[in-house]
Amino acid sequence: MLSFCSNLFSTFTLGETTLLNRTMNRLIFLLVFFSLYSATPPAIKLYSTHDGDVAFRSEAPQEIISAKSNQLQGILDIDRKVFVFRVELKTFEGFNSGLQREHFNDKFLETETYPEVIFSGKIIEDVNFQADGVYSIRAKGKLSIHGIEQERIVKVAITIKNHLIYIESKFNVLLADHSIKVPKVVHEKISSEIGIEVKALLKPKS
Repeated sequence: MLSFCSNLFSTFTLGETTLLNRTMNRLIFLLVFFSLYSATPPAIKLYSTHDGDVAFRSEAPQEIISAKSNQLQGILDIDRKVFVFRVELKTFEGFNSGLQREHFNDKFLETETYPEVIFSGKIIEDVNFQADGVYSIRAKGKLSIHGIEQERIVKVAITIKNHLIYIESKFNVLLADHSIKVPKVVHEKISSEIGIEVKALLKPKS
């Protein structure tokens, strides 16, 4: 099913559907397909966010670079434990200068060609989303950055309280895994391994 989900992402980046690719409707659409291709699909129970936080940090010998976006979008189907999260790279702010942000978008991440980061997959462990509690789980799926998909297993802390789901995760991304090249002239200023931190509050979607 993950490969099917991945193929749908590729399909919806063509032609006139590019706009849909950049909206929450696209995320809902994908999770609906998880239901349609199930043998006995029950009613889908979705939780969503459109203002989650994603931060990255590069710690190199000569410079520390950090930036943050508060426009993480995501949907979680709590019955099937499947999810889709995305963030547009141009929404990141911070950096040490406007020129640094420009280089981030134009030279390194090439955001005109690869505008977003997507992580889609499934929660491995069992979680009782109907009761308050704290869980340490693993999310397994495909992380797409710079047009390159990598299979990842990411540790996530989940807190459930009053029918709300709070998620928090920290993990690292190697630039080489996603064909992000750093010129030698700035090699001492940009780390080859970037730290990522994600925080989001998911609410029931009516």
